[in-house]
Amino acid sequence: MITQNNKGPLCMVAAAICWSLGGLLFQFIPWNATSIIGLRALFAAIVFAIFRKSIKVKLTPGNIMAALFLSATTMLFVFSNQLTTAAAAVMLQFTAPVFILLIQFLFYKKKPKPSELVAVVITILGMLLFFADDIDAGHMLGNILAIISGLTFACVFVCNQRPDTEPEQSVMLGFLINAILWTPFAFFDSNITAEFVPWIFIIVMGVVQVGFAYVFFTIGIKHTPALLASLIVALEPVLNPIWVALFTPERPGRYAIFGGAVIVITIVTYNVWVAKRERIKS
Repeated sequence: MITQNNKGPLCMVAAAICWSLGGLLFQFIPWNATSIIGLRALFAAIVFAIFRKSIKVKLTPGNIMAALFLSATTMLFVFSNQLTTAAAAVMLQFTAPVFILLIQFLFYKKKPKPSELVAVVITILGMLLFFADDIDAGHMLGNILAIISGLTFACVFVCNQRPDTEPEQSVMLGFLINAILWTPFAFFDSNITAEFVPWIFIIVMGVVQVGFAYVFFTIGIKHTPALLASLIVALEPVLNPIWVALFTPERPGRYAIFGGAVIVITIVTYNVWVAKRERIKS
């Protein structure tokens, strides 16, 4: 049953499910990263404009910062996917909860609670287990870009908590930035042909994996604290290889299954803890 207390977290779960399709979809699009960034953002912007019934945005400092960090996150993630393993790119991006704690402490003087520290540490340990057999240390540049995308992803969550930020507007602006900057590169990409399959997958990527994901994100982030939201979307790296396993010969190992279970249990437990604490306060 959906209530005001669980509406936000449930929307974040839905966003994570949509985002998790990326690892599978990337395998069927043999284009340059710049083309994928631009066209994906273009289709996502169309979906988001339909959802909002407008493309107008207010250029407040909060909206601009959140949009720039979102633009950087999606750009860095696509490049890192082409320069390192998909597993490494996803896992390293989800260092975001650690960066959120650091940002809130350094810039907002907010000390992390013991429960927050425990949830973050266990989640990171679960990710390390999940990808124990898959991280490739040789793709240094891709790994570095993925870590930086974790920092910018954390900034997306933090900026969307600002009073001068409206998540729907900041996301719309982020999509428009990437569509305008990167779509022109598609005209010079020799890998893009009239072949039907890649076009189907780039449309699905733009509409579902990004467009629908951020529809759920903008609803969920309004009702979910930044750290809890970032922990919930850590479901993405768990689900990502599951989709791949269902539609390709790749299969997760025992460490992956155990690590995924650790992450899911941690997120559910922390979510229940937060909900109970909020009920006691009210």
